[in-house]
Amino acid sequence: MGDTGKHPVRMIVRGVSLALAACAAVPAAAQETWQGKTASIVIGSAPGGSYDLYARLVARHLGRFLPGNPAVVARNLPGAASIQAAHFVGEGAKDGTILGAPLNILPLQQLLEPEKAGVDAGSFQWIGSVASPTNLLATWHTSGVKTLDDARRKEVVIGAASPGTTTEMYPLMANDLFGTKFRVVTGYLGGTEINLAMERGEVGGRGANTYISYVFQNPDWLRDGKLNFIFQMALERDPRVPDTPTLLEFARDDEERKVVSMMAITELIGRSYFVAGGVSSARVELLRAALAAAVRDEQFLDEAGKAKLDIDFVPGAKLQALVGDLMRTTPAVAARFKRAVSARK
Repeated sequence: MGDTGKHPVRMIVRGVSLALAACAAVPAAAQETWQGKTASIVIGSAPGGSYDLYARLVARHLGRFLPGNPAVVARNLPGAASIQAAHFVGEGAKDGTILGAPLNILPLQQLLEPEKAGVDAGSFQWIGSVASPTNLLATWHTSGVKTLDDARRKEVVIGAASPGTTTEMYPLMANDLFGTKFRVVTGYLGGTEINLAMERGEVGGRGANTYISYVFQNPDWLRDGKLNFIFQMALERDPRVPDTPTLLEFARDDEERKVVSMMAITELIGRSYFVAGGVSSARVELLRAALAAAVRDEQFLDEAGKAKLDIDFVPGAKLQALVGDLMRTTPAVAARFKRAVSARK
């Protein structure tokens, strides 16, 4: 499903049609209700970011599609890459009134540092993801690097935020697996600073940014051809940038495909929601159906459009399968991934 024509947001569905997803509730769920209850969405990041904005948008609308029409409040509980919020959700009420809104790297963190995680992302019941913004590595038009092959022949400085972020991991992974010569410089406070550094010629590219961010924040760059998109981190090409290959397309063997897929699945997890493993299947079905109904609702889409929030829905069953696939990654592949994105080999 492409643009609706009525809303300035892109609303597509990955894996199953909305009509089917919204009708997924089993008959037993008809007896379930949130009447008289207050539900909460626990956001595993600080206020003001995209995770926070999406979760608060969902909180304002989800209750209209649940039996009993409960109030839904959003609260922030940042810390340890959403692990603190995940603990809170996992240890809280099992009546479907506590949802988690984690950073997309929560499952990945468990794979890479299981001794620090203390939670099992695969044990949660995933309700769906409302946005999986496509991330790309881009170079500036004066860099002389327009393709991955160019980056194998010529060094280009790539600006990144703090170590361990995708702005650093993308170019390091390309270097390790595919022989590119990205020289990563970390320490920028955020995307705005990296963009300014590109304009000044201080760096020749940015390690990661969503395409939709460029659309809203730098439309003149797109119009004037100021950016070269080297690759997108996705399982399949975003139709808005059909000529930009995914990094997965460069994989030459099964190990490389598995390593890149770990990162691509992490991006697809996006702005997602889950409940504890002990919540009944009937309530999980209703929560999934309610979220699927909310993302096609006129009021929801109008508000998303005004806030410039892209809607790219992944239904709960599809998301559950993706997380399950990721959590079945072998220790050997996880170790290979960790080596690929490490600045120190």
